[in-house]
Amino acid sequence: MSAVITDELKRKVLGRILAEVNGDVGADSDSYFIGIGKSEPWNDSDIPDTAYNHGTYGYDERQFRYGLQSVKKVVDASFIVPRVNWTSGTIYQAYSDKSEGHPTTPFYALSDANNVYVCVERARNADGSLKTSTIAPTGQSTSVLSTADGYRWQFLYTIPTSRSIKFLSSNYMPVALVDSDDAVASVPDAIQKSIQDAAVPGQVLNCQITAGGTGYTSAPTVVFAGNGTDAAATATVTAGVVTRIVMTNRGSGYTNCQVTLTGGGGSGATLRPVIANKGGLGSNPLMDLKSKALMFNIKADGLENDDFIVDNEFRQMGLLNNILNPAGDRFEGSTALALKKLILSSPSEASTFSLDQEITGSVSGTKALIDYIDSDILFYHQTPTTGFGAFDSDIASTITASGASGTLSSIIDSADIDNLSGSLLYLENRAAVERSLNQTEDIKIIIQI
Repeated sequence: MSAVITDELKRKVLGRILAEVNGDVGADSDSYFIGIGKSEPWNDSDIPDTAYNHGTYGYDERQFRYGLQSVKKVVDASFIVPRVNWTSGTIYQAYSDKSEGHPTTPFYALSDANNVYVCVERARNADGSLKTSTIAPTGQSTSVLSTADGYRWQFLYTIPTSRSIKFLSSNYMPVALVDSDDAVASVPDAIQKSIQDAAVPGQVLNCQITAGGTGYTSAPTVVFAGNGTDAAATATVTAGVVTRIVMTNRGSGYTNCQVTLTGGGGSGATLRPVIANKGGLGSNPLMDLKSKALMFNIKADGLENDDFIVDNEFRQMGLLNNILNPAGDRFEGSTALALKKLILSSPSEASTFSLDQEITGSVSGTKALIDYIDSDILFYHQTPTTGFGAFDSDIASTITASGASGTLSSIIDSADIDNLSGSLLYLENRAAVERSLNQTEDIKIIIQI
């Protein structure tokens, strides 16, 4: 028995999430937050632990929740595909309806102008050997573009500046299906909408030679049969073998197609037609580029309304869904601090403590780790190593650490959110990232099914 989960199902699941991020599914829309945390080092060499999926509320998930510092709501997400920059000297693969995922040899390319093109025919010499691409595709035509190096490309879309800032990275690039509202708001989206609308269903994009045959003394005639019309191509013969097929008309309306060769004096050559997706190449870039991944993006700017800490590190990132406030209601804010606070009698006492120090309550014996110090406030979290006891708020209680001591004035022992609430959808362990007041982290999380 053999089975696969299709790209359509993957896009359907991810598309629902994207609609929820965009608020397009009404009152039932889920909310998504990216959280950062773990200020203390991983180990003596601070090498990140391997992240494991121990199941819901499993060990790794709990560790992330214990050390959570801050969260910010995700309001920007996009389908993505691996980024492929057009590079001179590359042999590109022609689009194929029989390739799975994103093959090592790319079939699309991103130009310097942030235009995205699909290769519909790659260049070959007369003997059938592949040629490299040496001329970058340009323009935004609805028609197939032929470059002087023999390659043929179909323009799909231009990445708008607004999406490139959020979702274009060194490894990934955004892809979207635009509607009429998008077309009104953005010139690149208007151009993409015209490409989508001009797509021709049932075109034969290219013909793959599955066998070159033998004994051909002249070029055979390429014959297309099926339920479409007007597809046409020419063949090239070298040393008795069919070595190249060039489309002269891609036709339209084919959902089934057979290609045969007649004449030419030889035999045994066979071809396989490649048909575009149901709506035609360009009608849906998500299908054309085989997208099955979603990128979430936030930008954490300094203190973020005092909900993010600075002057310390974070070593974990997570994607959280539908978190709650301490009262058990759905958290509706855009940012939240996930740390608890101890308020000392004076800033001078607080200044004797250091970040990541283990502190102890003199009366309760409760321990915790310091994440941030602001004036007279110690922001802290607890782990299985420190235990999860409550600090004694008695006015006589002191907080101590190695070389530091302060009188406890009051306790804020609940964070803005319930750290154990909601669903953790993604967890990443990474090297330490130092945060500072004048720094903005551009945090991207990718979910690929």
